[in-house]
Amino acid sequence: MTVIDCDAHVEEGLETWKYLDPAFYRQRPFAVQFPEDTVFGAHNAAWVIDYKIRLYGGTPTIMKRAGQKGADIDVQELTNVEGRIAAMAEAGLDKQIIFPTIWQGPVAENPELETALAQSWNTFMATQCAKSEGRLWFAAVIPYRRPEAAVAEIKRVKALGPVAGIYTHGIEWDMPLSNPDFWPIYEEAERQDLPILLHTGSTSPSFRQMVEYYPRPDKQQFPQTNPYASGINHSLYGLTQLVGSGATEDFPKLRVAVLELGCEWVPVWVKSMRARHPKVDDWVGDRFFVACAVHDDLTDVVNRLGDDFLIAATDFPHGDQFREDHLAEELERRGDLSASTIDKILSGNPSRAFTLTAEA
Repeated sequence: MTVIDCDAHVEEGLETWKYLDPAFYRQRPFAVQFPEDTVFGAHNAAWVIDYKIRLYGGTPTIMKRAGQKGADIDVQELTNVEGRIAAMAEAGLDKQIIFPTIWQGPVAENPELETALAQSWNTFMATQCAKSEGRLWFAAVIPYRRPEAAVAEIKRVKALGPVAGIYTHGIEWDMPLSNPDFWPIYEEAERQDLPILLHTGSTSPSFRQMVEYYPRPDKQQFPQTNPYASGINHSLYGLTQLVGSGATEDFPKLRVAVLELGCEWVPVWVKSMRARHPKVDDWVGDRFFVACAVHDDLTDVVNRLGDDFLIAATDFPHGDQFREDHLAEELERRGDLSASTIDKILSGNPSRAFTLTAEA
């Protein structure tokens, strides 16, 4: 059985931006450090990009919390590919799809700068993943506010090699996934056989402005201090908008994977969609895939919808509730899942959700 980790992360370091277009050199990201005795506690670093503090990420080199995650800094930053593969081997993982950390929030208000940052991030990830001999893959970031540039970037990253899919949120800069401007993006993703990867996070300025004036808990624990944080509501809104828009019918080979929400919501969501989209049951397990948490009520979910749509993820090296390094061990330890179901979750279903067989 080939164990595929469908959602791990890179903690961006300075080398992430080494491929930035020289025209944006003066606008390049740089890191700042906070005192540890503030509400940020051990999460005491952040990026400054486009004149603003970006609280997602912050180079691990200067962040105290990074040293508490049980992984070497260069492994978190993906500058040590051999070390990353060694960590995977220790956890019993054969392949890993790596998502951004900083892109879980808005990276730059300037869309041209955001485009340049995306290009640098993708090139860095492609370069590092290519050293892994097919074990490391990445979720490409694209500039949704510039659809033509986004389409060009999809073509470019596909040519680079080890790309697993196209990263998105439930809302992109206040635009739902039903935005007609995104149709060329979906068309190109389908053409390149790359799934849309719907991950928690939000770049919505409206949501950020709505919450940033309210007091936040004075706790030394991230992300309670983060005004950009979002979870299941944004993601389910995005998924519902995508399905309701007709994109799934207009692009019949387009696949979607939903990450970092668990899976207990899926039966309720499918039930709510059946009246409007009779094909939704056919799509689940064929074109829709969802990353479960190892302690979800999987028996109930499997009994109601089957086990053809479930995939699994470690969230490595993040330190939140979705972190689970030893996927196979934990699923087997439950005692209520058949060997066939575990094989599907760890290997069979991810192999259908993602195309990870091309030479990197």
